[in-house]
Amino acid sequence: MKRFVALAVVAGMAAPAAPRARAPAMPSRTISAATRFDGEPPISYVVRKGDNLYNLARFYMLRLGDYRIVQKLNQVRNPYRLPIGKTLIIPRSLLKSDGLVARVVAFRGAVTIDGKAIGLGTVVGEGGQIRTGLNASISMALADGSTVTLPSQSLIRVERLRRVQLTNELDRLFRLVSGRSETRVTPRTNGRDRFEIRTPISVAAVRGTDFRVSLLDEGRTSTAEVLEGKVDFTGVGTEVMLDPGTGARFAADGAVGPVPLLAPPNILHAARIQAEVELAFDIVPLPGAIGYRVQIAKDAGFLDILQEGVFARPQVSLPAPTNGDYFVRVTGIDANRIEGEPYVLAFERHLNAVRGEMAPLHGHDYLFKWQNMGAGEHLFRFFLARVDAPDRPVIDEPALTRKSLVVTNLLPGDYVWRVQASEVSDGRRYANWSRPQTFTVAGKPGRANARAKPPAS
Repeated sequence: MKRFVALAVVAGMAAPAAPRARAPAMPSRTISAATRFDGEPPISYVVRKGDNLYNLARFYMLRLGDYRIVQKLNQVRNPYRLPIGKTLIIPRSLLKSDGLVARVVAFRGAVTIDGKAIGLGTVVGEGGQIRTGLNASISMALADGSTVTLPSQSLIRVERLRRVQLTNELDRLFRLVSGRSETRVTPRTNGRDRFEIRTPISVAAVRGTDFRVSLLDEGRTSTAEVLEGKVDFTGVGTEVMLDPGTGARFAADGAVGPVPLLAPPNILHAARIQAEVELAFDIVPLPGAIGYRVQIAKDAGFLDILQEGVFARPQVSLPAPTNGDYFVRVTGIDANRIEGEPYVLAFERHLNAVRGEMAPLHGHDYLFKWQNMGAGEHLFRFFLARVDAPDRPVIDEPALTRKSLVVTNLLPGDYVWRVQASEVSDGRRYANWSRPQTFTVAGKPGRANARAKPPAS
């Protein structure tokens, strides 16, 4: 992403040159001494034809007299004569800037800005505080196309969101108070824009990049991971340059990194339709991973995050959304709690779960019953086989409309059974099997029969 007077005439002196033409700007924000940022890096400005310190102060500084500060800082003898091409160093706190805003482009769950409920298009400016609750998320877009996404249980404050009038560079500072942030910064060509994510113990400074910052252990640990571009990560007396595919951790006991990010995990049965009550994903165990972060979103860019969780095991279950098309993103987490490269998979959610149960009637007769979940008219297929020959059916009853079946005179042995529910929706057939269940029949041999109508009892 990109970062965010008085007039006097001196007798005997030529009138100052007219200011250069500028694109229309947003209303200027007056910055009082109380709101200045101490220790901020200064602005570098290359002198052009017609510039002098008096004119620069007249049009671009908060007070006309501030040109004297710039004159002394840059050792300029005559404030009305500046060599073309000379680089001036100007403190940011002296310069006029235009206030910028971010707008909410997606959110889920309990999200507030300054303690108030939000909607799509809600505006947040400098000083705004954004908080996400449990299973909540928000994505904000800046005017330059950069985005900041907060997953659940995170808190961030907008400290600076401006455009410097003199150089047209963007100045954007966010302070992550708790939780995590995911940021995509749109690169610009001027090379001077500033974008920073600050925490109590670290600063991640970037230009154009895709990166993440986390604050852990109640603010005692901070991590950063870079997916694209470069990030200057500073904290606990250490500064590291993170290249793409690397991460680092800062904590009170020292720094770790740069280290390579874990590779993207793979998901088994990637083409499977998610038909059960909950979403279920089987992750291929990733060497070096102590856990996995899993997120569900409506969009491939993960601006609209619906669900997320961190799991110690590669078998993952999450609450399911309504029927539709979604994306899942999985990252491995290493022993330093640095997250790895993401694996993103598109999947379809279509609820079509079926559950079965059985009960003995008398002798070798059994009642099988099932219930299905999901909209529409369903047909059912009952399948029963011996455990030692699961693909050779003893009974295979397709196209049942009832949700029960009585089987009589089963031969002694071990059996496995299941039920398939199928439906047609929008011209497409969906089918899903229940979980296989086993049981044992003891006693004298007989001939197995099935009838679709259960006894009156």
